[in-house]
Amino acid sequence: MKRLPTLVEGLDDILNGGLFEGGVYIFEGPPGVGKTTLANQIAYTLARREIRTLYVTMLAESHARMLQHMEQQIFFDQQEVSATVFYVSGYRELEQGGLKAVVGLLRGELIRHRASLLVLDGLVVDSLSTTTNDAVRQFVHELQSLVSAMSCTCLILTSGNSNSLSAEQTMVDGIFAFEDHGFHWRAERRMQVRKFRGSMVLRGQHTFCLSSKGVQFFPRLESLPLVDASARMGPDIVPTGWRVLDAALRGGGFLSGSASLVVGDSGTGKTTLALAFAAASGADGTALVLSCTELASDLRRLSTELGLGVEAALFRGELMIRNLGQEDESMDEMGHQLLRLVDEFKIRRLVVDGVAGLADTLAFKDRGYRFLGRLLVELRRRGVTCLFTMDPEALAVAAGAPLADGLVGWFDNLFVFDATPASDRLVNQRILRVAKIRGGAALKSSVDIAVSLPQGA
Repeated sequence: MKRLPTLVEGLDDILNGGLFEGGVYIFEGPPGVGKTTLANQIAYTLARREIRTLYVTMLAESHARMLQHMEQQIFFDQQEVSATVFYVSGYRELEQGGLKAVVGLLRGELIRHRASLLVLDGLVVDSLSTTTNDAVRQFVHELQSLVSAMSCTCLILTSGNSNSLSAEQTMVDGIFAFEDHGFHWRAERRMQVRKFRGSMVLRGQHTFCLSSKGVQFFPRLESLPLVDASARMGPDIVPTGWRVLDAALRGGGFLSGSASLVVGDSGTGKTTLALAFAAASGADGTALVLSCTELASDLRRLSTELGLGVEAALFRGELMIRNLGQEDESMDEMGHQLLRLVDEFKIRRLVVDGVAGLADTLAFKDRGYRFLGRLLVELRRRGVTCLFTMDPEALAVAAGAPLADGLVGWFDNLFVFDATPASDRLVNQRILRVAKIRGGAALKSSVDIAVSLPQGA
């Protein structure tokens, strides 16, 4: 069967290529969750390919009001209104002739505008509660026959409140359930494909967001097809940025493509070590620092005070600093954003400063272990040598649960800062324990780190 790609970021990945031509699909969910925005986004994006859309409103907001809202969206193009995107009201037909009259309206308008996409917005409301199930089934059957004969794909936008056009009572080709999941003081938009005929889809719930770009979907990272499961650490050595640490590692650094975790309490030197690693990128390629708990400006100030060479690397274009998870983003949104930056800028060194930033999401407690494992696989597949930092106490607070013992098992190398109180150690001295080195061995079990002298002994 021929596909009709939605061209919406992430959605076609979930659907394994898009909708099917001639299919009828229900978008159900509460008001304000983004169904109307998504339908318009699909329509105007397809319009760039000269694909026509018939958008029929029943008892939803007026066309003028809808277009006022759409003007704020980047995908909206006023020139496409009544050129490739046609708005028609079906209120009078529904009021006077019921569902049968609506079918007649749709038939005439589809022929008139030669549309390949049909959107029915606001058809299912409480005022239809007296409609019999037989009448609803007949309406859906006639609608399916109509769009199939005209090679047109149909989207029905509903409130999904178990009213007369209940999705479970129909013979539609697909059901998309949207929700605004609330948890304490936060909320997360989620979508699940409950039914999809003719193709495999990525099952389960996937998060999405609304912005001036429209709707963006973020498929669960661990549910995506694994392109290359044989990705391995490379033979090259990547210097850590600290001579004393390189001297403690056989080979003089990390294996390329490896993932390292630095664990320690707040103030022990995790960020200092990570910034030095990023600043040592040089000829290795561009480095990226993603800060989950501090502002990029604060990291730049810290690196300048400690003489880590970050400003020079930024000036040469060898280093980038970005903030991650600063706007209540979902875990998958942060994961996809990270991989997008890696791909776009061909990143070879990556620092994620603060795993607690990823853990401060609704899904981490249930999926964090699998998510992090898949994220590291994707980074290795791209040849990225990465270093994550973690404060166990901060992570436990953010995730709402103690650190799972198996979480650190995903990492190839593990380093732990000694928790010796500041009163019992020399000024600026830190003891870094080498807990695990995969694919090699450490020449020393621990090293002395002077946080104010990144290249010191």
